[in-house]
Amino acid sequence: MEWKKFGKELANHFQTGVSYMIPLVTAAGLLTSIAVIFGGQNVWNQTSNIWGNLRLLGQTGLGFIPVIIAAYISFSIADRPGLAPAFIVGLVASSMGTGFLGGMLVGLLVGYLVKWLKKMPMPMNLMSVKSLIIIPFIATIVVGLILIYVVGSPIKAMTVGLTAWLKGMSGTNAVLMAALLGGMMAVDMGGPINKIAYAFGMAAFTSGGYQASTAMLMAIGIPPLGMFLATLLGGKRLYSDAEIESGRSAIVMGIVGITEGTIPFAVADPIRVIPSIIVGTSAGCAVNAFFGTVQKTALSTVMAIPFSSNWLLYTLAILIGVVVEALLVNFLKRFTKAAPAKEA
Repeated sequence: MEWKKFGKELANHFQTGVSYMIPLVTAAGLLTSIAVIFGGQNVWNQTSNIWGNLRLLGQTGLGFIPVIIAAYISFSIADRPGLAPAFIVGLVASSMGTGFLGGMLVGLLVGYLVKWLKKMPMPMNLMSVKSLIIIPFIATIVVGLILIYVVGSPIKAMTVGLTAWLKGMSGTNAVLMAALLGGMMAVDMGGPINKIAYAFGMAAFTSGGYQASTAMLMAIGIPPLGMFLATLLGGKRLYSDAEIESGRSAIVMGIVGITEGTIPFAVADPIRVIPSIIVGTSAGCAVNAFFGTVQKTALSTVMAIPFSSNWLLYTLAILIGVVVEALLVNFLKRFTKAAPAKEA
């Protein structure tokens, strides 16, 4: 029971770290995407024009992913005293090339050490400097030296291996990974599992693993687009007036990349909607991986169509996911309990 509680706490701390990371990734990813779209691949090697400088801004921001994850996982565990040492050691982890895995570990180590140090008894005349000096100093030196001399090199090796695996992925492995990431993005629509998949996809994006990032980003818009089509096909036979109105909002959210547009449907009918969006999203992402289509921006689903390696196949994969989701949810509603919710 205690282990179950501890595992839930870890998931919550990680979700906090990712939540703080998302605005950073959104801003930096879009800057990098705009630079590559308009400046071409040459932007990676120069800062002589506006596109090269936008790339510099975006790439610098993406480089802070391990730092932000470390700092705010630690913050979630130990509150403000955990921030400063996690920022320092997280920056060292980033410079060592440990990636987001290193950031996660630093956040956990600093957070729990600081939490323990806060409970440490101390003379009253030192209490005023405990949080300001003693705790940050001890946490930084202890976790910093553990990172440098013990865990840093193995984590860097793991990160390099993961990056090589992502870049070399093809065939059945790529299809399975895309299906898994698609399902994880859909299952809780912005919740902790979604954020884990998002963090993994963006870490892949920063290291050139575009198959993983393409699958993750494609999955963002499929659930709301699928529910829009479902309400269009099912009409008042299967959906209330409020759900049909939510469907009209869902198409806009799907286009701009807001998975949460699916939440009203999932809350009203989780037994039918959630399995349908998982299957539809996984199907679309898997089909796209089978086609071998990638896009090298941080744009989601529909917005990435013009920048995909084959826009026709990429669009077809999205449509397959949307149609599978819509047909499945309507099938389940029709043959299990078809009547829509009554209006109040």
